[in-house]
Amino acid sequence: MRVQQVNMMFMDSLRLRLPAFFCLTMLSVLVGVANACPEEGRDVSQDEVLKMTEDGSIEPFPIILEKARDHRRGKLLEAKLDCVNKRYVYEIDMLDHDGQIRALRFDAVTGRHLDLEED
Repeated sequence: MRVQQVNMMFMDSLRLRLPAFFCLTMLSVLVGVANACPEEGRDVSQDEVLKMTEDGSIEPFPIILEKARDHRRGKLLEAKLDCVNKRYVYEIDMLDHDGQIRALRFDAVTGRHLDLEED
């Protein structure tokens, strides 16, 4: 009799948790799809960047620039937002103090620095 009660409690608990687990899983999938860029290899317009920044879809450029300067000191030459491997990537070109141009890449959604192999 005791085993049946434990089994019933487990099944009731599972029945309550599955819908919540499903909803959380679907939410993470939908967020990933919403943050995926639609067209590979295209530069994103300034209007699109502004809209995505304002709605919180991507990190604001000043935050990314600060992270870039933590990785590499130098003068900012160029910055753009690209669609790379179905995700938004900030590409920042910096002129080092030794005269070398260095490209840094950051995931625009998470703000994480990307190695060249990752983009």
